[in-house]
Amino acid sequence: MKGLGALGEVVCMICVAVSMISVLIPQKRTRRVMSFVIGLFFVGSLLQGLSVSLGQIYAELPKQEEITVPRYSDKDYNDAVGQQTADILTESLNELLSNEGIEVRDINITLKISEQGRITVSRVVIYMNEPFADRAGDVRSIIYRNVSKEPEIYVEGKRIE
Repeated sequence: MKGLGALGEVVCMICVAVSMISVLIPQKRTRRVMSFVIGLFFVGSLLQGLSVSLGQIYAELPKQEEITVPRYSDKDYNDAVGQQTADILTESLNELLSNEGIEVRDINITLKISEQGRITVSRVVIYMNEPFADRAGDVRSIIYRNVSKEPEIYVEGKRIE
């Protein structure tokens, strides 16, 4: 950033200097020669300022060995994708059950990721409160329709078959 600021300063100073000199140039024969000299001065000063500025910009860039690139294994990536998928699926199932008037305490989803990257639901566990125990059949139906897996349902710590 300092390099760009220095370049801007150089350009402004050159423009001021050229403006002042061009006012002092007589209108006759020397005008063309002086305009040529001023143009050369302007271009030379601009190139010199540009080279200094680019040198400063290059000096500010980090060296290749200073840039750290995190390394992730396929397992880390699969775990992150699996966790995010499970979270989204849990939210969606919770919302579906809520729309049917069924409140659940917790939904635990276990996913399996194959070598090809396919994600499948291997286990769904639903924890419900006693007032909704009679709706266990509805819960099974909703879960099976959406994730193609029969859920395990627990009411107050006891498994409902």
